Formats: sequence, C-alpha cells, structure tokens
Amino acid sequence: MALLLLWLITLLSACSQEDSTPVVVTNSSSTERGLLISYQQSGRITASEIASNGSTIGDVSTLTTKDVAFYKIVYNSLYKGESTQVTGLVLIPQNASAALPLIQHHHGTIIPESGSEHEVPSNYTGGSTENNVETSFIGAVMASNGYVVSLPDYTGYGETSHLEHPYTVHHELAEVSVDMIRATKNLLNELSIGFSNAVFLTGWSEGGGAGLATHKYLQLKYPDEFVVKGSSLLAGPYDYSAFFSDVLENNAQAWDNLSIYSWGMYALNKFVTSLNQSNQDIWSYPVTHQIDALYVPSNKPNEVFMAAFIQSFNDGTNAPFIEAVQENSLIKDWMPVGSLFFHSGTADAIVPHYNSINAHAQFQSVGANSTLYEYAEEDHYTPLYDYVVTTLNDFNNL
Repeated sequence: MALLLLWLITLLSACSQEDSTPVVVTNSSSTERGLLISYQQSGRITASEIASNGSTIGDVSTLTTKDVAFYKIVYNSLYKGESTQVTGLVLIPQNASAALPLIQHHHGTIIPESGSEHEVPSNYTGGSTENNVETSFIGAVMASNGYVVSLPDYTGYGETSHLEHPYTVHHELAEVSVDMIRATKNLLNELSIGFSNAVFLTGWSEGGGAGLATHKYLQLKYPDEFVVKGSSLLAGPYDYSAFFSDVLENNAQAWDNLSIYSWGMYALNKFVTSLNQSNQDIWSYPVTHQIDALYVPSNKPNEVFMAAFIQSFNDGTNAPFIEAVQENSLIKDWMPVGSLFFHSGTADAIVPHYNSINAHAQFQSVGANSTLYEYAEEDHYTPLYDYVVTTLNDFNNL
C-alpha cells in the first residue's frame, strides 16, 4: 500500500510539472525588461527521440546525450520602444551536474499567415523536424548536448501575433532577444538550475542577423550582464547595405525572393522612427500592411517599387532611407569580442553569400576572431546538418 501511495504521489507530481496551467511568477504591472511573467512546462523529450526526429536531416545520435524538458515563457520586452509582453521557448537538459551554459537560437523567416503557427518556437510540442525544424533539430539537439537553449519568438508571433513583425530590423530583434536571455536566466533561478553566465548565440537566415545584432547589443549596450563566448551564424543578412543596394541597383532583374525583401523594406520604414515615408512613394501598388508588402505583383523591383524611390536611393538623394539601411547593417564600427563562426552556402539565392564573406573580412580586418565556413555549391538550406554539428564542436571547444 505504501509503495502504491508513493507511486501515485510521484505520478501526480510528474503530471503537475507538465500541467497546461502556467505558473505565474508575477502579476506585477512592472515594465522591467526581462521580467519573467509566467512559465509552463510544455513537455519532455528523450535523447533518443531527439536523435530519431533529426535522422531525416542527419545522424546526431552521438550529440544527443540528455533528455530535455521544454518551457513556454512570457516576459517583458519592447516593441517600438514601448513595453510589451512577449513569448519564447526554453529547452533545458535534464540531470545536469554543473552550472549550464546557454545558447540562444534565433529563428529564420516565418511568414505571418495562418498555417505557420507550428514554426513559432513557443508552440513547439516535441514533434518531428517536419513541424518545426529549427526547434526540433537545432534547438533540441543543442539542448540534448548539454546547453540551455533559449528561443525567442520575437514580436509579431506567439502572444504578440496581432502585431506586425519587425522583419530583419536588427535593433528591434536584438532588444527582444536580450530580454529573452534575461528571462531565461530568471526561469533557471525559479527552477533552481545553475547558470554559468556564458552565452553563445546561433541563428539562421533572418535569425543570423538577429544573432549578430544580439551579440553587438550584449557587448556594447549591456556589457556587464553576460559573457558572450561566441556566435555561430548561418546565412544571415549582415551586410544589409550591400544587400539592399544590390536589389535596387539591379532593379530590372527577376528576384525569386523579392516578396520577403519587400517585407524587409516595409518593416524598416515602419520601425525606424526617423523614416515612416509614405508607402505611396515607395510601392507601385497599394500597401497598408506587412502582408500587402509580401504579396508583390512581380518579382522585378522596377515593377514593385516606384521609379522615383529607386532612383532617389541609387543616386543618394534619399538620405534618410540610405542612413537607415546603413544603420541596420551589422558589420561596421565595432569589433566583436568572443569567437565568430560564419556559415554560408556559396549558391545561396535567398541571402547572398557575400553577406558572410563581407562580415568575415570586415571583422578579421579589425582584429576579431572570425572563421568562415563556405559550403561549395550549397544553397540556403543544405548546410543545416553540417552547421549544427560544426557549431557544437566549436562551442564545446570554447
């Protein structure tokens, strides 16, 4: 009878840890950034399940050594400079014996329309890579290797899906990511889990830029909070100025991904306070919302954007927009501390390879510790397996 009672208590305790009711940490009206509002354990996944889920991409069985619990959190951050509550996901390896280092992974482009919700980190349920490759492969494998993994949703997703997303606007993405690290640390304190204060940063595509922006902000704006050990980034838009200029200078050329480039322009115009130029002066068709900017009528810039806007950018007379684009670039006027690892396919048609080449060359020239991994003839997606395996090897060596 005693054994049965003990078994029931254990079972009830385990169930309560995965209860769908969030644990409210504070009901405070405080707008303190990084404040943990609530958390809930969404589930657990075993090391073997993580390896099995990732097997469609590659064999990670030697990397997945720990079971992982995952938590949805709500925390305070900023949106256009105003306080808002944002969501994210935290993956925590189980049965760790020492203080844990942290990897923050920044996800890539998620088109903000119905059907894409499963890609948002905080909606992760432990499923296969087909449902959410960045969380179930990148995040889960890294967590199973012994890292706490913090995955911000960003504003515009999760609990803030009613807001427009600041797509590739790096100051917005960096601030919400810094606050996610703070909130993750607060969660670890709530769970009495040791944190080594060492932070590593990863990201893919839009998330590559968000990861490098977070590195910059942690180092230059918040230098006393965390120790940034290294960033490993896949195919991010780091040289935003060269990228933006490339599209507008070659405006008669067909660009397969012009829809997301248009979205990036819309977001820059909306979220950079010195801009807010009239959409009628930028687009050749009606644009009042981010979805309008995504649904371009052509894949040629000279048929999507106004001729006067293209000319004013190319001839240098639209100084505010040019300045905003340059400010959104990530490779000038600072020297990153910690190790940098850039990964890119040479045949990437979404985020051109020169973004990684230019970032690596610039940071090397100012004395930063930068490494460039080039994947010959590979595209935006095919380096994923090598990226994860190499990143963990590089981080573990640090």
